[in-house]
Amino acid sequence: MGVGSAGAAPPVPAPATLSTSTDGSSRIVDDQGRTVILRGVNVNGLGEYYQEFPDLDSTMPLTEADFAGIAAKGFNVVRLIITWSLIEPQRGVFDDTYLDRIAEAVNWAKIHDIGVILDMHQDAWGPAVNSPDGTVCPSFMKPAVGWDGAPAWATAITDPIYTCRLEDSREVSVAVQTSFENFYNDLNGIQGEFIKSWEFVARRFATDPAVVGYDLLNEPNPGLAIGFNDYVRLGQMYDRLVPAIRAAEASVPGGFSHTVYFEPGVMSSILPTPGPSTGSAGSSGSGGSTGSASSGPSGFTSDSNLVYAPHIYNESLPLAMGTIEEGFANAQKAADNYGTPFFSGEWGFFSDDPADDAPKLVRYAAAEDSYLIGGTWWQWKQACGDPHNVQLRGNRPDCQPGTFGGLASFPANDPLLPILARAYPRAVPGELTAIRADVPTGALEVEGVADRTGVSADLWVPERCGSPAVSGTNVGAAAVRSVDGGYRVSVPVTAAGAYQVDVVCAG
Repeated sequence: MGVGSAGAAPPVPAPATLSTSTDGSSRIVDDQGRTVILRGVNVNGLGEYYQEFPDLDSTMPLTEADFAGIAAKGFNVVRLIITWSLIEPQRGVFDDTYLDRIAEAVNWAKIHDIGVILDMHQDAWGPAVNSPDGTVCPSFMKPAVGWDGAPAWATAITDPIYTCRLEDSREVSVAVQTSFENFYNDLNGIQGEFIKSWEFVARRFATDPAVVGYDLLNEPNPGLAIGFNDYVRLGQMYDRLVPAIRAAEASVPGGFSHTVYFEPGVMSSILPTPGPSTGSAGSSGSGGSTGSASSGPSGFTSDSNLVYAPHIYNESLPLAMGTIEEGFANAQKAADNYGTPFFSGEWGFFSDDPADDAPKLVRYAAAEDSYLIGGTWWQWKQACGDPHNVQLRGNRPDCQPGTFGGLASFPANDPLLPILARAYPRAVPGELTAIRADVPTGALEVEGVADRTGVSADLWVPERCGSPAVSGTNVGAAAVRSVDGGYRVSVPVTAAGAYQVDVVCAG
C-alpha cells in the first residue's frame, strides 16, 4: 500500500514512442511496455476550410495557449487536422512552410506533454466543391459550400450543377462522389499524388515520438460504388499507402514506424460490416492490391502497427445508426476482426442544450472506460464561419466575426466538462484490465496485470478531487503533483502480477 504526497512539477519528460501490441489484449503501448490510453480533442486550426463569408473566418488561429488549455482538461492527445490542399497546393509542389507550421504545433503539444495524431482530413472532398453564385439546383438538392481536403487540381468536376448536394448530406453530390471514384481508380495518378503527400509528411516527422500516429484519411466517401469501394478499393488504397509511409520513415536516419490509424468509410454504419475488407478477389486473401502478400492481422496490409479508428457518433449524428452501446460493440467486433486496438477518432454531442447531452455523455464515458479505450472529441474550437455552421450557400450562421464554439468555449459550469475531464490512466504497467472513474468526486480505481517490476502508472485526476489519497495492492508510495486543472499521479508497481490503484478524493 502506498500513500500519495504532493510534489513540485518536474520538467516535461521526453515523449515516449508509442506502438501497438497484440500480446494479450490488443492495445496501444509505450516504450516501457505500458498500456496507454489516449484521450483528447480534435484541433482544426491548421486545416484549410472553404470560407463562405469574407468577414467570418473558417478556422481559428492555433497557438501554444490552445495546447495549455487542452492539457488543463487532462487530455494527452490531439488529433491535429492537416490538409492535402495545403501540403500539395499545386500538383507536384509540396509546401515545406506548411510542414513548418505543423511542426510548430507538434512542439507546442510536446511542451504540454500531449501527443499528436496527424489526421489527413477531408469532408466532402475539398474546398473546390462549391456551387458558384447563381447555381440553380434540382428541387431535391441545394447549392453546396466547399469543405476541406483535396486541392482544386485533384477535384474531378466543378461544373455548377454537379456541385449541388442533398440538403441533409454534404457527401451526396456528383462532384464529391466522382472525385472519390477517380481517387479509388487512381485516374490521372490522383491517388499516387495523395500518397506522395503522405510520404512528404512522414519524412518530416519520421524521428519525432511526439507524433504518436498518422490517421490516413478522414471519413472516406464510397464514391459511386457503395459496398464495393468501402471494402475492396479502400483496402487497396491503404495497402498501397502504408508501405509507402514506412519506406518514407525508413529513408530518414533514426526514422521509426509510427502507429497508423485507419478508418472505415463514412457510410459504414449502414453496411453489414465496416470496411476495409479483409478479403478481395484477385489478391492473396486480403483487401490489398493484386499481388500483395498481405499477411498481417488487418488482412489488408502486412503491417502490424495499426489502430482501427472509427467515429462513434451513435445517438449524435444521423449516419451513425444504433445506440451508443451498439456503436462500441460494433467497433470492438471490427477491431477484433482486424486484430487491432480501436480508438474513436471523432465523437461528440451537439444539441443546443448541454443538459440534454449530459445523460448520453455519461453513457458514452461509461462505455469508453468499460472498453478501456480513448478517443478525441469534435472539436476544440469551431470558428463562426466553419462550413459546419454554414452548411449551404448563403446560409449565414448566427454568430459574430472572431467568435467560436467547441470545447474551448464551454463555460466553467457546463455539465459536460466534468465528464470529459474525468480521471483516467494515461499509462499503466502491463495490461490494463479495469477503469472505474467517479465523475462527481474525481476519484479513480485502476486494475491491471504487470509483466515486470520497476514500472509506474501515470494517472490524471481532476482538481475537484481536492486532496488525492492513493493506495492499492502491489503498489508502492505514490507521488502526487499539481498541474493546471488537476493532478498527475505516479504509482510504482512493486512486483509482476495483478495490481490495483485507488485514488480517493477529499473533495
